[in-house]
Parts: sequence; structure tokens; C-alpha cells
Amino acid sequence: MSGRPDPRVGVFDTLLVQDAAPIALETHLRRLVTSVRAVYGVALDADSLAREVSAAGASGPPLQRIRVVFTPGTGVSVEAHALEARPRGPWRLVVRRLPGGWGGHKWCDRSLLAEWADPADPSVDPLLVDEEDRLLESGRGNVFVVHDGEVSTPPADGRILPGVTRDAVLGILADLGIAGRARPLPLGELTSATEVFVTSSIGGVRPVATCDVGGPWDTGPVTRTVDESLERAWAGRHDEP
Repeated sequence: MSGRPDPRVGVFDTLLVQDAAPIALETHLRRLVTSVRAVYGVALDADSLAREVSAAGASGPPLQRIRVVFTPGTGVSVEAHALEARPRGPWRLVVRRLPGGWGGHKWCDRSLLAEWADPADPSVDPLLVDEEDRLLESGRGNVFVVHDGEVSTPPADGRILPGVTRDAVLGILADLGIAGRARPLPLGELTSATEVFVTSSIGGVRPVATCDVGGPWDTGPVTRTVDESLERAWAGRHDEP
């Protein structure tokens, strides 16, 4: 296996629908439109897509996951999937080396990430690191590491997905007066971390319980505070994070 996603399969974005309204709709579609233009040279109609996604959210159950998929040669499709509940339990991360990272687009081809997952345990996810053992992201979200109240996350340098929830959490940290920044994070720093959490558009803020080079970690005060703040924001405002 090459370790690189196949762009011929397309790109996608995933949105959470709560109370029949999409969360951070404009931000998610803006990211997808940017990816499609950069990778395929195609200009999508964001306003039309927003209407279609909003209609899908309004016509379905209160809790859904919506995937907006662009396939080259075919175009855009909107897929809505009902959710009984959001995945909120702690992750167990296993380190996997991926030189150059997965890239800044949300690729449909996730075959390598699927190979690294554990079908018998959905709480297991790969923790991607580069050729110099610096943290990149998990298979299904952006990683945040806490050291005695100070929060760090790998930079969005084109090697990781610039997560919508990642950006929302950085804003929440600033609003709460908690020190938070994007910086290169050596894998070895996990051994001294006091908390670790992962952010995604469906799970929100999910704690990391273990990693094969660090932990175990409890769900600490920073993780809880950020989680509660994000959940309040999502409950009260759907158009932006």
C-alpha cells in the first residue's frame, strides 16, 4: 500500500445535525469548496449546497450525520444518516507513522486508516506521526495535548486536516483564558501530558484514555471545561462553531 490517499475517489465533509439544524454549516462547506477548487479545479455553488444540506437536516430525524461528497466526473451528493447517539466515549490511540501526513483535505479514500483501525473495538484509532515522530492527527480528529493547564495542538501546516472543531476549540480556549496554541509536538511529550483529547465534527471533544506511548489519562478539568463550552455553543448556535 502506498500510504497516500487516491484523489480519484474524491473528497468529502461531514456535518453534525442537532435538533434538525446543521452545526457550522457555512464553515464546513467553505472548507469543502476550497478543497474541490484546489484539487480538481471545480467551483462549487456553496449557497445551493447549503440549501440542500439544510433541507436534508430539516426533513430527517433530530440527530443526524450528513456527508457532502464530491466525486470527480460525477459531482456532489448529500448523504444523511440518522444517529441514535453521538460517539462520546474515550479514545484509545495507537501510534502509526505516516511521513508527510494525510494532507489538508478530507479524502474519501481512507483505506489505510481503515487498515489501521480495530473493527472489533471502535474506540481504537490511529495516532498519526510524521517521519520525525511529531504528532499530526488521529484517524478521525485533531489532537490536543495538555501539560498542567497549557494546551497544544499540531499546526495546520498542510499535513493535517484543518478541523472546523479544532478551530472552534482554539477560540474557546482563548475566550476562557486558557493558554492554547498550535505548535510542533514531539511524540515524547505524551509521556508528560496531564490530559489528551481529540476533536471532531460529530464527537465534539472526546478524551483520550490511553496511547501506546503514554497514559492512562483521566478526563481532566481542561477537557471537561472545553467540552462543556463547545456543547453549549452547539446547542445554542448552529450556523457557525
